[in-house]
Amino acid sequence: MSCDATWRPFSAATGGPASGFFADDIVLHVPGRSSLAGEHRGREAAEGYLRGALARARGGRVEVELVDMLASEERVALVVRERFGRPGGAVEIRRANLYRLRGDQIVEVWIFEANQYEVDELLAEPPSGSG
Repeated sequence: MSCDATWRPFSAATGGPASGFFADDIVLHVPGRSSLAGEHRGREAAEGYLRGALARARGGRVEVELVDMLASEERVALVVRERFGRPGGAVEIRRANLYRLRGDQIVEVWIFEANQYEVDELLAEPPSGSG
């Protein structure tokens, strides 16, 4: 299987089918100080985080580029660049996502940001009256 075909199920930010692979009891660990940070337990909470993060693009588009991938039977680690199209200009972030698998389901996700301050600013609540 090609690297591209292998990572596609994990690319939720591209509108990919990642949430279709979420276990009902998934735990998503999101670093930082934004209102989206913290531990999100369960499929609904994890999908809520994804919707919230995409909404913070403020109507813009999110592009994901796979930089590298490590995979084993139980884990997949992706190094990615994500580019958030924003009205004031695009913001590019780099991160590593670590997925723990059970069978064909994602049961845990840890996100590690290259620049947490930049991501906190990106995911900050939009000012009142905008967004």
